[in-house]
Amino acid sequence: MTEKPPIQEAILQSICQQDYVAILLCNESQVVKVVNNNPEINASNLLGVEYPLWLPKELIDGTANRTLVKLPDVVTKNEYIASIIDLPQGKSFLKKAITLQSVPSNLFEGLEDEKFMDSYHKALLSELPICIFSLDYKSQLFTQGLEEFAEMLGYSPKEIRKMPEGVYSPVYPADREIIDEQEKALSETDDSSLVATKFRLIHKDGAIRWYQVNSIISQRDDNGKPITEIGAIMPISQPVSETDALRDQERYYKRLVENSYDCILVFDKDFYVTYMSPSVTKVTGYTEEDLIGKRFAPYIYEDDREESSSHIQYVASNPGMLSVVERRINHKKGHMLWVESRLANHLNDPAIQGVTINFHDISERKKAERKIHSLANYDPLTKLPNRYLLRKRLLKGIAESVKKQQKLAFMYIDLDRFKEINDTLGHSVGDALLRDVSGTIEKCLRESDTLARVGGDEFAIVLPDSSEKEAGAIASRILDQFRTPFKADDHTVQTGASIGISIFPNHTKKAEDLFRFADIAMYSAKQDRNSYQFYQIKHTQQESQRRRTEKKLKVAIANGDLRLYYQPRVDIQTGKIKSVEALCRWYDPDSGDISPGLFIPIAEETALINELSKSVTDMACRQVNDWRNMGIDTTIALNLSIKDLKNFNIVRQFSDTMAMYGIEGNSLEIEITESAAMTDVLNTVKVLNQFKELDIKISIDDFGKGYSSLAYLSQLPVDNLKIDMYFVSQLGSQKRDRLINVNIIRSIISLAQSLDLATVGEGIETVQQMSILQSLGCDMGQGMLYCRPLSANAITDIIKKGSISFPVQ
Repeated sequence: MTEKPPIQEAILQSICQQDYVAILLCNESQVVKVVNNNPEINASNLLGVEYPLWLPKELIDGTANRTLVKLPDVVTKNEYIASIIDLPQGKSFLKKAITLQSVPSNLFEGLEDEKFMDSYHKALLSELPICIFSLDYKSQLFTQGLEEFAEMLGYSPKEIRKMPEGVYSPVYPADREIIDEQEKALSETDDSSLVATKFRLIHKDGAIRWYQVNSIISQRDDNGKPITEIGAIMPISQPVSETDALRDQERYYKRLVENSYDCILVFDKDFYVTYMSPSVTKVTGYTEEDLIGKRFAPYIYEDDREESSSHIQYVASNPGMLSVVERRINHKKGHMLWVESRLANHLNDPAIQGVTINFHDISERKKAERKIHSLANYDPLTKLPNRYLLRKRLLKGIAESVKKQQKLAFMYIDLDRFKEINDTLGHSVGDALLRDVSGTIEKCLRESDTLARVGGDEFAIVLPDSSEKEAGAIASRILDQFRTPFKADDHTVQTGASIGISIFPNHTKKAEDLFRFADIAMYSAKQDRNSYQFYQIKHTQQESQRRRTEKKLKVAIANGDLRLYYQPRVDIQTGKIKSVEALCRWYDPDSGDISPGLFIPIAEETALINELSKSVTDMACRQVNDWRNMGIDTTIALNLSIKDLKNFNIVRQFSDTMAMYGIEGNSLEIEITESAAMTDVLNTVKVLNQFKELDIKISIDDFGKGYSSLAYLSQLPVDNLKIDMYFVSQLGSQKRDRLINVNIIRSIISLAQSLDLATVGEGIETVQQMSILQSLGCDMGQGMLYCRPLSANAITDIIKKGSISFPVQ
């Protein structure tokens, strides 16, 4: 066996230093254009050559990236290193590009043994650091050659894709003008000559090396503007004097500092500012006159000042210490900024002799975080704790009650006549009433109590260390306030309240049952209006009603009385229908239309949810089949609940139903809410991966409210993020709230793009909301602006058209 010969670096460099390169542009089978700067190659001898008959088979079929060739009908003994790439498909008839890199004529002198020569050739080709590329100007990425380019610099292709300027990001800053000049020259050529240039690239390990590029424009748009560039990039030996290298390095770092968004301050051992970067003035407003030679402590936000000073002293007293903190500082104009700071002790470094602080403004991020945290824990209208935070407070209260052997009372409050007020006086009056009511109830409570808004006109209260007598007294105090009319905008509104009360541990020791029992007692109190009742063990009228609804729902599922309505999801830029969401509807002969908000929670509280999901899956698959028989190919999205994800048979259920109707997984999509996905992340990942194996797409619904989900999102095999409709609804609100929600949506879309996910704006009702989402780069939209939910028959013609011109009624 012939041993692989070593290839000397000098041999590789001798090839890379050759300026002679030819690029052959080809159609399906022939060379139709030759662009080269090699005097040995006569273009006329290569035009019309059938390259599949000339090039080695391993290069044509892609099993080899490059090979050594001799040119047909060319009078030269030289060999060439050939590579082949596919050209982007557009209006052009060109399909392939072949690059030919000249090999020095004396390279193989003295290699007479055929086996050794063959082994030497293979080793040379595998080690030669030449990257043949096709560059897409729009994405700033190589559509071909990205792996070789990344490997050349020590990166992975994924790392290059994530860089802000793609393949331009590793270019040495001082050489960026060289790239601009090269691209300008390419733009102005008539595509009949190569443009060559030399510049430096920064490797992942920090090394800076010279490279040479020979390239041409392979595709232009209708206006002649370049779209695609193809060529070869290779390392070269470029001698640089030590003085020039130091000058370039100084210029490089100076440019980095002066153009960085990060601010830099340097303190001496006595904590006086000795240096500030220009960006400090841009961010904080302070000039060198304000800071140089002075201590920065007075500019720290007062509440953070003492801790900040102690922290700087701690860093200064520990050589080599690094620390990252978040602080508030005062802007020169008087407002407060949040900054993230990285402190480093360089007092022992003779070139610095100070403590460096790199910081950048994170005020907008903090606003978005506070907004998301607030939405996750508080009701946006009343600013009261929401159901999520209420549960946390209730669990904490129960734990304290157990520890101290105390009782705890839980109250559920529902306003009387609220729907009537909303319908007659409008939602703005209803909202004003809810705010006034929440403030009034809070005045009746103790400091230790928690009042939360848990529904449209429903409130709940946790009363730690409260007996039945104390809870009854607080309930009476609240109801007394309802005897006086409330002020809602310009209206005086009279409403009452019904209160249900459950007691821990008398009625139950479980938080869920305290909530449920108080809810049942509240429905009993509604019979008398403006009254309160304690929960009674026997079943109340409300519990019986729920049981009756549960029984009727079970019969309705079994008899197939449920129906699916469909709402389109469209490309937000073009209006093209991408899929439809299936929404379950129930008409009961005795009660009329029953709201999904009523029967779905009942199904989720019982085992009926699995039967309901199975019925919906069957209806959706049958509808896919019916539409397919009409020549309509569209995807149907189905909603799954938390309990569906815990059903061990759910994936098999989908698979069997799909097989029964003969449909593929890509005809279906499942939607789960963000809260459902985060309830049990390990189980969610497992189940969703099983769905992905069936080729079913996955969307996260109501995305944005679950603050903790951002840490887990990358683990989920998700295709789409559906932006919660609350954020969309606020895009038409006052300027300050609108800007905050725009920033939140921009962050969600940026997060989705970094994970290769599509985004869907939910609940779009106005053109303004749609336009803002379009400008932010949202992919799809859904809502009443486009089309309300419709029956299968009603929506079929709309789907046939393929797109929607809003509004559709």
